[in-house]
Amino acid sequence: MTRITEDEIDAVNHRIQHMDEDQIGKIWDEFAKEQPALVGYVLGESRELKVADAREDVAYILTIILLSFRELQQNIPAVTEEEFERSFNAEFEEMEEVFHDGFDETDAMAIMDSFCQPELLQFVAAIIYNEGDEDISNFTEEEAGLFIVIFKTVIALLHDKTGRQPRIMDPR
Repeated sequence: MTRITEDEIDAVNHRIQHMDEDQIGKIWDEFAKEQPALVGYVLGESRELKVADAREDVAYILTIILLSFRELQQNIPAVTEEEFERSFNAEFEEMEEVFHDGFDETDAMAIMDSFCQPELLQFVAAIIYNEGDEDISNFTEEEAGLFIVIFKTVIALLHDKTGRQPRIMDPR
């Protein structure tokens, strides 16, 4: 499976920045039809966030993720609720185990570097922790941790879904 690079993420971001509300609305309608369980779960969890800007960050991050994977492959098989829940629970347990004694930046960097899509996960973390912009996050520490796990799950599942393409036999 191809890794999504920082340049590709920047290109998707550039496209989004030049879309009007109707274009973004159309894309979100497509996302809701293509990945209903995934979109429903992420946006449902975002309703619980305390800060409105955090909810906007979640929608923005999800847009970048979905468009980045769509660049790799059109018609990505849908993630089911069961797949998402199973993967999320496993991811949550793993992250709880790693950070049991508190947050360790070295452990966090090792997790990102070994992840299937490290640049995309680094992008997610940068937005959630608002790196570079006065270092003030729109998320509480607990919310940030939860959404890192949620987006790590989303990325891993989409990575798996885009990596399982049937091979087309050459008729020659």
